[in-house]
Amino acid sequence: MTQQSIKFALNWRPLPRLAEFAFALSGCLLAAAAHAQMLTLRGAIGNYPIVMEVSADGEDGHYFYEKYKQDISLRGEQDADTWRLRADWFDGADDDAVEKFVLSRTGDAFTGTYTSAKGATLPVKLHIVPTEAVPDLKVAPARRDAAWSDYERIKLADLNIVAGEKQTIDAKYQIQWQREPLSGFALFHVISGYPEAIMASINQIIDRDYYDNLSGYFSCSQESGPGIDSLTASLELLNERFVSYTISSSWFCAGAAHPDFGTAGTTIDAKTGKELTLDDVYWLGSGVKPAQNSDAWYAYHRDTFAPAIVNLFQQLYPQHMQGGGDGDGCDYSEADLWTYASAWHLSAQGLYVGAYFPRVMKACDEPDWSFIPYSLLQENNPALFGN
Repeated sequence: MTQQSIKFALNWRPLPRLAEFAFALSGCLLAAAAHAQMLTLRGAIGNYPIVMEVSADGEDGHYFYEKYKQDISLRGEQDADTWRLRADWFDGADDDAVEKFVLSRTGDAFTGTYTSAKGATLPVKLHIVPTEAVPDLKVAPARRDAAWSDYERIKLADLNIVAGEKQTIDAKYQIQWQREPLSGFALFHVISGYPEAIMASINQIIDRDYYDNLSGYFSCSQESGPGIDSLTASLELLNERFVSYTISSSWFCAGAAHPDFGTAGTTIDAKTGKELTLDDVYWLGSGVKPAQNSDAWYAYHRDTFAPAIVNLFQQLYPQHMQGGGDGDGCDYSEADLWTYASAWHLSAQGLYVGAYFPRVMKACDEPDWSFIPYSLLQENNPALFGN
């Protein structure tokens, strides 16, 4: 059976941690998923194993074939013990041109029929999956429980992660790439060069980002298959002090108004195994640092950080900052563009800080020149960057 469209996504961008307040995976959740109770069902359409999540009132839900994992969004209605659901295309498709379910409930069992868009009918048998029967994931339990429903945990639990190429860095550190075949997405594990406890902590953070992005991949779809065109990871820096990497993607999810793209950065302190925030790396305020995503944090980034970045880059890169003087039409002199420092990470050149533009100027995002050199980082934060 073909994998078809799918889950409503507003403007999904897999930005780990720093920008979760704006773009997180919640953008890929069903727009109407505010119902108090969602039922997780498992069974088969004919001989094809599926997992379904549907609201108790039958108004919305989604399902995936276990072989493919790609979400297919549903909407419908519930009348007594009967659920009538249809694939939700968000484009006004004729009811006769989409797949449908008619399901009856008896206790924890749902039985009925599935009708394809071409009119073929198959029997359906499903049962409610209790939470205690949902498998654990190969990722930090706290992240799993906080971020994913039972439906999502079932989807991600049995992914076939394949070990790939090993890579040695500076003759001391070794990483091994791992790849998920359905999505093709590859990210690495650190396998030598640091104490075991530090490597375990680093790899937990990497796994969190890996599974977050895999979840996003399978949640973003189009009628013909996945809605994510590209999903790639790049190692930006790995040495005795830091592990820093980026994940870039482009996507056009069913229900979205337009295609989009973006890059996320993660940086880890290799001495402690803890993830660093931008404020940990480059702090321009005074007093106690505000909690991430608090009102004080927003105010600091808007009123202190962003204007200071504009001033600094006007000194370092005047040819790029003066109203698009570099000829590309991108004006980087507005402080608002730097408020959240899109896609920040560390590299051999220093601290990369990216600008974020409104939709009409999207091509100006993430310029290739906006680095704060290590000499300034050392001056600002000698405890982290000192010799």
